[in-house]
Amino acid sequence: MNEKEISFQTKESIRFLESDFNQCFEQVRYYDAQVVNIFKFLATFYTTIAGLALGIYKFCLEKNIDLTIALVVGLVIGLIFGILMFFLVVRNRVYFVCCMRYVNEQRKLFLSFKPLGFENKSGMYTNYSQPPFFNWLSSQSCWMYLIALLNAFLLGVILYLGKQKMCIIIIWTGLLFLVQLLFGIIYLCTRENKSTSKAVFGK
Repeated sequence: MNEKEISFQTKESIRFLESDFNQCFEQVRYYDAQVVNIFKFLATFYTTIAGLALGIYKFCLEKNIDLTIALVVGLVIGLIFGILMFFLVVRNRVYFVCCMRYVNEQRKLFLSFKPLGFENKSGMYTNYSQPPFFNWLSSQSCWMYLIALLNAFLLGVILYLGKQKMCIIIIWTGLLFLVQLLFGIIYLCTRENKSTSKAVFGK
């Protein structure tokens, strides 16, 4: 291979990596924003259906009409949807971390050449094993906690409409909150030390 061909390949490789870097950064921003959008949607959705359910329940008591079963079924469907959204947020974190680690790996490569004498004294991210899949202080984890709390709140409304005792409501809402978090944390932790393909697809 002559020098001209090597130069062409090098330029094309740099162009590819630059394009890939920019697109991955766009994906990172997209995944981060998606979690916030999911929470906003669920907060509005849950506030609306819980308010409607309690309002209809109060109306039924005043008019001596029993629509409790229909209300509970509707809220259970809403809860199932909310739990699926929680799983989506957890899964979204996997995509976010994989893209961020890839970006860090590329940054490390280019900064290793110290372009224009740049030494990265600020310590901008270059560790391709970071961020961790689960970080209890990350903003995405906080959104995960809040969504788990919303799901637990909706279960509390369902149990209240089912005329359960307050102690039963507290126990079951607390259990649902903890089960969701345990699932999310364990799932994310099992993604560590795997290639991107295995972390995402399990293969």
